Amino acid sequence: MLEASQFFDISEKKLLESIHDAPSILDRITHGREKYIAYIRAALLEHARKDNVVYHGHAGHLLIPEIAHVLKVRVIAELNERIALLQERQNMSRNHAIAFIENEDRHRARWTRYLYKVNIEDPRLYDIILHINHTCGLKIQDACDIICNAARSETFKTTPESAKAINDLAIVSHIKAALQNICQADVTSDNGMVHVKVAAQKIKRTGYVSPRLQTHIQETIKDDITRDIYEIVQKVPGVKTIVCDVDPPYYA
Repeated sequence: MLEASQFFDISEKKLLESIHDAPSILDRITHGREKYIAYIRAALLEHARKDNVVYHGHAGHLLIPEIAHVLKVRVIAELNERIALLQERQNMSRNHAIAFIENEDRHRARWTRYLYKVNIEDPRLYDIILHINHTCGLKIQDACDIICNAARSETFKTTPESAKAINDLAIVSHIKAALQNICQADVTSDNGMVHVKVAAQKIKRTGYVSPRLQTHIQETIKDDITRDIYEIVQKVPGVKTIVCDVDPPYYA
């Protein structure tokens, strides 16, 4: 969230508040939802590529479904325990605490639907769902043991292949996020060898232009985009080589 606030040039406070009103603030930005997802995905993958990471937050696992060794866990606490904890921490009445929790849950579900188009309650989104109940069920330490044992299993161990996959995915995501304000591009990476492909963009004819000048304008735009892409991509961590194919724009 903090890195996204810098990307959008929005105050950290406003972006954090946007969790409670997801569509409004992001829809006021051109392609807001798409830009937000692209940058959060890139930022998350920059951390994930370091491996051995625990991420706790807003359904981040939905951003990286391609990574096989991610253990996806949902932890649910008893409502009465959540109420008691909130009353203790915030000095609230029981009714106020209930209303606060219901409001938070509603906004979290709305945020997830808006960004990822899924229902946060869907059990298929998780590998493990744990229900914490201190009085007559699973305790926190029990949940910790279950999660750690699962994380140590062969299924979720990082392999050379999965490490390469997450590294290339991080590179691609970083590049796509960085290029959003320049052009739409297809980006691939194979062990840091990057290929950027930009399809022909439509430009508007503003009046009579000679064929020679048309060609000059098209080539100039192509060269400018190519130069900008190289300048951006070569700064992305992990990039070894760059191949850039930009189709010249065409007149509408």
